[in-house]
Amino acid sequence: MDYSVSKQSARPSDSRASVEGGDSCAARTRGTAPLYIHKLLPIAILYFFFNSIGLPNGLLYTAILSPLFFLWLYLDGKRWLTTKFVVVLMPFIVMQLGHGVDSLFEYVKSIALLWTVYITVYTLCWALMRFKKVECLFDQLIVLNFWIAMIALVVLFTPAKSVFWNTDFRVLGEGGGWAPRLALLTSEPSAYGELMVPLLIFAVIRLFMRPSRYTMIHAVMIVAPIILVQSFGAISICATALGVALFFRFRHLIKQKYSLLVLGSSLALCIGLVLVPNPISRRLFHIAAGEDSSTQVRTVGAYIEAYTIVVSKSILWGVGPGQAKLFEATAFIKSLGFQFVVIPNATADTFAHMGLVGVLAKFILEVYFFFRMRVFKSVFRLAMFIAAFLYQFAGGNLMDVQGYLMWCFAFAPVFPELDTNEIKTVAV
Repeated sequence: MDYSVSKQSARPSDSRASVEGGDSCAARTRGTAPLYIHKLLPIAILYFFFNSIGLPNGLLYTAILSPLFFLWLYLDGKRWLTTKFVVVLMPFIVMQLGHGVDSLFEYVKSIALLWTVYITVYTLCWALMRFKKVECLFDQLIVLNFWIAMIALVVLFTPAKSVFWNTDFRVLGEGGGWAPRLALLTSEPSAYGELMVPLLIFAVIRLFMRPSRYTMIHAVMIVAPIILVQSFGAISICATALGVALFFRFRHLIKQKYSLLVLGSSLALCIGLVLVPNPISRRLFHIAAGEDSSTQVRTVGAYIEAYTIVVSKSILWGVGPGQAKLFEATAFIKSLGFQFVVIPNATADTFAHMGLVGVLAKFILEVYFFFRMRVFKSVFRLAMFIAAFLYQFAGGNLMDVQGYLMWCFAFAPVFPELDTNEIKTVAV
């Protein structure tokens, strides 16, 4: 069950086949080949659309399935995963228990939940590397996501709008008006926006590498839903990641006519969204004025909350998993309308629970794998690295499966066809 990677010369025919999705992904989508459904599509649909529906906050169906994932990995020869997990956490457990935890039950439960996150992310990453035609999987998710978002747009004008939309007026400040944010069946709009980050980066990079009507349509189909989400953090992070990665790897693309067309169209769209009065522009102005509670909680509020919590135990080792929610919310968080601890920021949440040691270990691993996996060789992985690196300062949390999966896309050769210097064939 091992996979190997072999290098081939980059012939034009190979390049076209790889970018269009292996042997016939684009043809199958256009109906010129038999209907193809990727083997991973069912689990991808569960993860993307239904992972938290009907469950308590923080629990996911992938977490419930993690024992089955572990069994699959164990039978496939990955028999030391739990041992490695315990070895890495042991120094934190010893030091945190030494400083004392407020609830041993919550501590053990949160470590068990962290184990499910670890197993889930490992399984998803391993599966993506083992199966071929991942580009087809992404295309199918983009199409499904677009049409479900269009159905939700129709539902917005019915009494059932709360099923798919977040209609919280408080995020706009006093007198702001109505600016619904698309969330579909996820826990919140920002979580939905985070899910679309890899799809957006993939679609845009493929469009620049091989412009066609097919790649253009798929790029538009992922841009439209993320605009409805109004996740301006995800949009700005993707724009930064794409800009840096494309400029670093493909400076010559800037001079091409289609690049100027894409950039010009994107700029016109942005100007239109800002200048033409609409719910999106109203919320954007509130964010710029510092009046948006969602933005404040994910940035300033998260770091204030984390520092207030961690100083009560140990700045070096944190308070331990599951302990932050036992603290009273700070005055700043309460002023934004929250009566409980809210740390929707991966770096701040890691600092609160695992201390400075946990944060430094996280950064060291990120830099190490950047060079170890030669991320800079692939424009897609470089863009994903930049996006994941930036996102950890403005979103996510310690248990965020989506955030860890973004790092997997940065480090794992999931899309060898998007590597810039060579064509690779992955044999399973």
